[in-house]
Order: sequence, then C-alpha cells, then structure tokens
Amino acid sequence: MKNVIYTLALLLSVSILNADHHKRDDSNLKLPTSWKEYLSLKKKQKAFGIWSYTGRTSSMWEGIPEGIEYSHTHTIQMSADGSKILSSHVMKTKDGAILSTGSGMETWDATRNKIFSSHSGYDGGKLYTGPSELIGIGESAEKWKYTETISGKTYEVAQTWKSEAPNKRSFTNVRVKNPDSSTTATFKRQPKKKTKK
Repeated sequence: MKNVIYTLALLLSVSILNADHHKRDDSNLKLPTSWKEYLSLKKKQKAFGIWSYTGRTSSMWEGIPEGIEYSHTHTIQMSADGSKILSSHVMKTKDGAILSTGSGMETWDATRNKIFSSHSGYDGGKLYTGPSELIGIGESAEKWKYTETISGKTYEVAQTWKSEAPNKRSFTNVRVKNPDSSTTATFKRQPKKKTKK
C-alpha cells in the first residue's frame, strides 16, 4: 500500500512540474510592440532558412487526404526591403505529386500596432486562404490562431512553432473545436547550397 501511495505522489508531483513548465513557456510569450522587436525574436529563434520534414498526412487539413507519405519543404526569408517575412511551402508525395503548396507574409501594421499575417495556396488542388493572429512570441516559441477557408468551409487552428535546437523546429497544429484533430511535425534545417563562382 505504501508503494502505491508513493507512486501516486510521485506521478502527481511530476504532473505539477510539467504543468508549471508549460505555464512558464507560455508566460514568456508576449505581443511585440514594434517590427524591430518582432524581428529580433525571430532571429533569436533562428527561424529563417529552409526547413524539411518527412512523414504521413493526418486528418488535420480539409483538402489533404489522410495516410499519404510525403515530404514537406518550408522556407522562411526576409523580403528585399526588410519590411516583410515571406514564407512558402510545398508538400509532395514520393512520386512527386503536389499535396499542398502555398505562401504567406508577416508584416507590421502601423495603424493597429500589431503583426499582420496572411496565407493562401492550394491543398489537393483546392484554393485555401486564411489570416493568422499572433497570440504571443518569445525567444524560443511563437503561437498563432490561424483561420482557414477552403471549399466554403472555415475552421480555426491553434499553431505553435517551437525551436527545439539550433537546426530543429517543431510545428504543432490543433483544431480549436476538435482538439483530437492535431499534428506535430519536427523540421530540420537544410544546409545552405554553395553557389558556383
């Protein structure tokens, strides 16, 4: 009986510690007060570059069938004038068929004093569009609320980017009204290609 009580107490303490840890992670996230501050945090995250992931599709996205093996390339870069962060992605099957392709933009809205972000592209050949609202950002993570519209259907997704290591980032998507519909992908940074002189 003592062993059972000890085990339960240990499990409870670990759960509390984990909860506190997640609270600390969330408490470090904030809304930036300027574009300069936002860029500084993105650079500390080492978010810029070309990232790749291979896996199997889930039921997360309306336009993408479940259970297909695919590769995902995600690129994040600054615009030439430094006023925007540009992102693009391509999801391909082993035989080269495109499951999803799209692009997005993040910039500072001086009128509202906040980050503005929007995305659009094609999932399974169907057009999708959606704005994203920044919930908070820190030196190692950022959270967004993304609202996607595709084929006349609109749904919200809670998104979290997290820097796991200098060359590794995880990306978690959870349907707001259906938390069981979620997916996490861990991306690895691709080395820069050497340009021929």
